[in-house]
Amino acid sequence: MNGLVVVNKPYGPTSHQVVQEIRRLIPKVKVGHAGTLDPAATGVLPVCLGKATRIVEYLMDLPKGYRAELELGATTETGDAQGKVIEQFPVPPLTRKQVEQVFKSLTGEQQQVPPRYSAVKYRGKPMYYWARKGIEVKPKPRKIHIYRLELVQFNYPDLPHLILEAECSRGTYIRTLAEQIGERLCSGAFLSALQRTFVGPFTLKQAVSLTEIQDWAGADQSTLRTNIIPIDKALAHFPGLTLTAVNIQHLQQGRTVSLQQCPEGMVASWKPGQLFRIYESGGVFKSLSVLEGSGNELQLYPQINF
Repeated sequence: MNGLVVVNKPYGPTSHQVVQEIRRLIPKVKVGHAGTLDPAATGVLPVCLGKATRIVEYLMDLPKGYRAELELGATTETGDAQGKVIEQFPVPPLTRKQVEQVFKSLTGEQQQVPPRYSAVKYRGKPMYYWARKGIEVKPKPRKIHIYRLELVQFNYPDLPHLILEAECSRGTYIRTLAEQIGERLCSGAFLSALQRTFVGPFTLKQAVSLTEIQDWAGADQSTLRTNIIPIDKALAHFPGLTLTAVNIQHLQQGRTVSLQQCPEGMVASWKPGQLFRIYESGGVFKSLSVLEGSGNELQLYPQINF
């Protein structure tokens, strides 16, 4: 059983616990997830099965989308509702335009410092290890990109909270973003609810519950198999390339293939470092390979063979 299933992670369990439950439901099958969600977060969690666990790293860089609720007027230890309130603020008079201006200032490429309670490593230990010991550490800021930040709901002064939608790069912490918004609004803020709406092409519309997976995993598992996204379809963000049987054999043997050996019609804009899904003439997916070299010496190197 090889492929990807888009899980709608419920509130409560860690991403690893979701993986453990699927391992229990589908014994003897390798299982791994492509992008951690905090226990209090819900939504899209891509889960790879069987040979698809080998492509996890190639899914991690996909852009992600979130719907987040922010509570104004306070900050917490963890940046979300699970942490102890450490400071409270009077919420100043705010307009929708002011909030949108703050959103605009936070859109684009920037450096973001990971939250104190996170799995980011500092001197070999996760940040939460140091935080629980009461030790203040200063991790290096990481480059992230906020592609879109949109205000969905804002009913101030009736309710001191707002709802936003964000599209961002790998490594973006929405808890930190919430704190930044609160700081710039001079009101303080923490994340009160978070739902991941997509990871690359994988959306909530495709997502299934653990209960559905349990139902599918019963009997002969045929329903489960028909609902799994094939490995090559999970890698559809990389272009496909059909090669001859001889070139396929070379890649399967771990050898390189020169572009001069490939069919005519190669795209001139292809650049070193680009990944390709490699197919044989019958349309069977055989390899994920990378383009390396320069000029007339460009070659395909196999990364994963199937």
